[in-house]
Amino acid sequence: MLRSEIQTRKDNPVQINLDGEKLQKGLAKLVLVIVELLRQVLERQAVRRIESGSLTTEEVERLGLAFMQIKEKMEFISEEFGLEKDELDGVLKGMLKSKDRQLARTSLVDLIDRLLSKGAVVVGRVTVSVADIDLIALDLLATLSAIPGTAREDGEKQDD
Repeated sequence: MLRSEIQTRKDNPVQINLDGEKLQKGLAKLVLVIVELLRQVLERQAVRRIESGSLTTEEVERLGLAFMQIKEKMEFISEEFGLEKDELDGVLKGMLKSKDRQLARTSLVDLIDRLLSKGAVVVGRVTVSVADIDLIALDLLATLSAIPGTAREDGEKQDD
């Protein structure tokens, strides 16, 4: 029986068709979704810092220019890979699916923003395996929080 199964598989090999263009588009979409997530989170933090008055006019201008350049570059790359303008936002909005109504209305950007504003300690362990053999263990202990002030303010406090 085993011999006939092996022969059947030899006669009808399983083929995996990796369309290069689809693979590139999928990978580009994954990377761009991660970059867009970071851009939105960082933009919210920048707005908080601007509203708190902790940045100089020059720093506000530099931030504004940097965020405009990032957005333009992302739009250019999205067009290069044939991604629709709102496709990245749609993926981000669909990442937190829940039957809980409050969580269903919350985006991943909202969640990360909330963690940053409140502060959080992240603890975990990642194990990397190949062929079901554990090769690397990474223990994580991180504190996640927004930066409330600037180096300029910290320097002023040290001078006082």
